[in-house]
Amino acid sequence: MEYPKNTHFLPYYPQTTSSFDSDDTFGYPFGQREDIDVDQSLSEVFSMLSVSPASFPAGFPVGHVGSSGDSDDGFGYPFGGIGNMESFRGYGCREFGFDFESNFESRSNFDFRNLSGGFGYDNTRLLLSNVSENADKQLLFQRLCDFKKMNGCFDSRNFFKVGLTKGQSQHNVMRPWCLRQFRGMIYNLAKDQNGCRLLQSLFARPTLEDIEMVLFEVVDKIADLMKDQFGNYLVQKLVAVCNIQQKMELVLSLTRVPTNIILVCMSPHGTRAVQRLLENLSDPTQVMLVMNALRCGAVALATDPNGHHVIQYCLVNYHCDLNKPILNEIADECYKVATDRSGCCVLQACVERSRGAVRTRIITEIVTNSVHLAQDPFGNYVLQHMVGLKQPALTALLVRQLQGNFVSLSCNKYASNVVEKCLNEAGEEVSRRIILELVKSPDSSLLLVNPFANFVIQSALKVSKGFAQDSLRNLISKNTMIMRSNLYGKKILDKFEKKKVKNA
Repeated sequence: MEYPKNTHFLPYYPQTTSSFDSDDTFGYPFGQREDIDVDQSLSEVFSMLSVSPASFPAGFPVGHVGSSGDSDDGFGYPFGGIGNMESFRGYGCREFGFDFESNFESRSNFDFRNLSGGFGYDNTRLLLSNVSENADKQLLFQRLCDFKKMNGCFDSRNFFKVGLTKGQSQHNVMRPWCLRQFRGMIYNLAKDQNGCRLLQSLFARPTLEDIEMVLFEVVDKIADLMKDQFGNYLVQKLVAVCNIQQKMELVLSLTRVPTNIILVCMSPHGTRAVQRLLENLSDPTQVMLVMNALRCGAVALATDPNGHHVIQYCLVNYHCDLNKPILNEIADECYKVATDRSGCCVLQACVERSRGAVRTRIITEIVTNSVHLAQDPFGNYVLQHMVGLKQPALTALLVRQLQGNFVSLSCNKYASNVVEKCLNEAGEEVSRRIILELVKSPDSSLLLVNPFANFVIQSALKVSKGFAQDSLRNLISKNTMIMRSNLYGKKILDKFEKKKVKNA
């Protein structure tokens, strides 16, 4: 199909100045132009510019500006195919996450669709000004496209966010980045989300020079970086590749002021970084330096929602001799730790992992306070854990301390769990002593209708034998009438009837 040609063309003159200059002399030979009177009518101005109405070949998008590269028809624009560049780059750049339109906001302010009547003098200057302002970005984007072909793993979304100067960006865009290019910027980049991701990708296979450079820039600020929501990831990468001497530098910097490492451990991000550091410490000297620094804040860490993870890691993964400074501090504040949501978990690990004199100290403190701990929302778990270890000597010690209090403990929401644990796991002799104490109590009938004690009686029915079982049955038989009218008593009677049928 042949398209109609425009009858008027702009005369061609060789340019003496750059096309991108915003000078008023654009498009006129030798920098001369005819003066335009501001009072002239718009029609006169158009006649002076020799601009014909625009015509667009079928299939071209609205706002397309023709060029000599498009066809030999129509208005020839000296920059060649802005419409096509918008179309091809607009779609092609999205392949790797670069939003061409949003990165060239000044050009987007110009609406090409308003040009259906051709170019006026003011419109021409506005379009040229917008393109001129973004010429450098267009060139940079073209280089990004070229670099994309050379390096498929490049993510251009990070390119404009890492804080490089324009000169650095254009110089480095044609070759893969390396850590040396960010010398002096490691700390600041590590605290930025995109910067930290970039550093981690470049730190995947670091050379010795790379490790030394990163270590040199962050070692004095290691505590601050470990607490940072992004920086902690770089620290975790760093400690995994450092040699013994480099790890010693990190440990010395972190433990120089003991409160620093305590605060890091209490941070939701720092606690992970410290655990990763401990995972990669193989030298006992370095481990002892960390333990001595943690000692002064051991109780605070044990009762902290984040810090207790570090203490538990040490207890589980290091020998008791290395953990002794921490264990001694916790033994001094045993009750405080046991009655804390996080501390009760730490104390359970202390009982299980400690040895020797320090373990004896901890167990003595727990047993001495066992009646109060049994009734505590968190302390009862410590006692249940001790019984669950199934060490007869330890269980006997605990039951002896609780003896005489089993009736009141059975009626407590938390302590009733401890009594049940003793009945189910402490052995026949221990369960017999507990059942006889319950049955012989003046308040034994109240246990049968209590919201918590009824569970203790049900467990007693299950494990009782011989004389203890007969005594318990007699108690239930005497109080059957009361139990039938009570919700909790009915549960015991159901269990009682099932056991009678089973024994029959």
